[in-house]
Order: sequence, then C-alpha cells, then structure tokens
Amino acid sequence: MNPGLGAAAATGVLIAVIGPVNAALQARLGTWGMVAVVHLLGLAVGVLGLLLFERGAGARIDGTLRFVLVAGVLLALAVLAWAFRAAPGEGIPAFAFLGGVLGALVVVGTIVAIQHLGVLAALVAIVSSQLIAAALIDQFGWFELPVIAMNPTRALGLLLVLVGVLLVARRG
Repeated sequence: MNPGLGAAAATGVLIAVIGPVNAALQARLGTWGMVAVVHLLGLAVGVLGLLLFERGAGARIDGTLRFVLVAGVLLALAVLAWAFRAAPGEGIPAFAFLGGVLGALVVVGTIVAIQHLGVLAALVAIVSSQLIAAALIDQFGWFELPVIAMNPTRALGLLLVLVGVLLVARRG
C-alpha cells in the first residue's frame, strides 16, 4: 500500500473521531475548558514529537526555543492536571482527553499524505475515510452519540465518494 494512502486513510478516521471526542469533553468542561485541554495536550505531543523525532532531521533547538517549549509543556501539564483532577467529579470518560493527541497526529498524517499523493488525491482520500468512519460512529453510536443507522441512500453516497477517490488518486 502507498504510504500516502495509508496516512490519508488513518488521518480521515482520526478527523471523524476528533469531533465526538472533543464534544464529550466540552459537555463536561465547557467550550473554553475543552479548548484549553485539547490544545495544550496537542502542544505537549508536538513538543515531544519535536524532541524525539526531529533531532535527526537537522532541527536545531536553541536556548529561546527550548525555554518556550519547556514553558509550554509545563503549562500544558498544569492544565491537564486540573482537568484530570476535575474528571472524576465531572464524569469525564478517558477517551475525551484524546482530542489533542489526535489533532497532532492529523497534522502529521495530512503532511505525509500530501507528500506522497499530492494535495487533491490526499484530501479526497482523507475525506472519504473520514466519511466512512463517521458512518460507523453513527451506526454504532460510539463516543456517547445516538445511533443513526445506515440506509441505502447513505450507502450509495459513500460508494460514490469511494469511486471518486479511485478516479482522482489514479495517476495517468
């Protein structure tokens, strides 16, 4: 399998999951509490990725950047400690804290997909896998959502999207 297509498919699934995950957190912490937790956790994941994976690629972390990164991670950890401490009292499910991690992975997956497929094919593949994942989330009511059953019209729409992906992603 083309690594770009795999990255696009995974990215689409992650995008479909982010919405319900963030909605579950927002229902318990409010909009700004959710935004703070999601973005600060995403920051922590991004910094960790930078420190672990980019050194070999020639990235240079000078003193100022190192200070900003450490300060950001400390702020993220403080907000996350508050959120986790509030979680049991608010009935926050563990999956609700995945939004920031998933967001960071979506950024990386989108870049990999575009590098291998080009912009149009990558985005069409991402959207198609996002729609398929969304249909499964609806069908089974995952992430505390109501069940919305698949019907012939919805199935035909998904099929048409997949045919479009094959036509757009095809080279030549």
